[in-house]
Amino acid sequence: MQNITLKSRVAFTLIELLTVIAIIGVLAAILIPTVGRVREVAQRAADASNLREIGKAALLYAAEHQDRLPDPLMTAVAPGPNPPSRYFSYLTQLATAGGLDEASLYFSRLDPLYDGASLSRVLDPSDTSRGTVNADLRARIPSVNLVGGLRLSDPGSTPLAFTRGLTASGAWNTTATDSNQGAYADGGGHVLFLGGHVQYYRRIGDQLTTSRGQPTSDLRQSIRAGGNRRIYGFDAGNGLASPDGLAPSGP
Repeated sequence: MQNITLKSRVAFTLIELLTVIAIIGVLAAILIPTVGRVREVAQRAADASNLREIGKAALLYAAEHQDRLPDPLMTAVAPGPNPPSRYFSYLTQLATAGGLDEASLYFSRLDPLYDGASLSRVLDPSDTSRGTVNADLRARIPSVNLVGGLRLSDPGSTPLAFTRGLTASGAWNTTATDSNQGAYADGGGHVLFLGGHVQYYRRIGDQLTTSRGQPTSDLRQSIRAGGNRRIYGFDAGNGLASPDGLAPSGP
């Protein structure tokens, strides 16, 4: 009887190998963008949480200042900081009287202008008077714009802070390459309201309201004009804010 020895095949053919590589490539093309999207959503959720912390600090400040929220124009009720603009004066007020001395809360890791630096404190620890903004913070463009001069009696639908880059049309600037650029490269941003709610918008589209309850896309119109109400931010080219404050136009 003739013995036949069967040899097991242990090697892949070229076609099988190419098939496996193709399958891996397809899976990578599907999974890698998904992972990136998940990270982006998670970071935006963290940014929304940071805005809430800013809002809480502003309310703590108001509790000690006769229901006035931070107001860089009111030196009588705020410590005299030594910043290069009134925007940083706002941050100094939150740090000294609102308990918010964490500089990283004002930056998003998704922001194209954020260089990834680890920022610790708003106030310079070498200044015992607690009146000088940290040099590392002054050298950067924050991802958040702020509304100063509000009172707790203002409507809860009044914006208190919002993502940098918003224009009067209700869209975020995605074409600029300077400080006017939106903090999210693909557009969209958050708005923190005086009532404590944070909302993400791809585009506002008349979803804000004036003090008279009328819909508007222009954030300036959703804030009552008058008093010391100002909008602070470094994207002055978008027409909604300036480092030293831009007056709103709401009724």
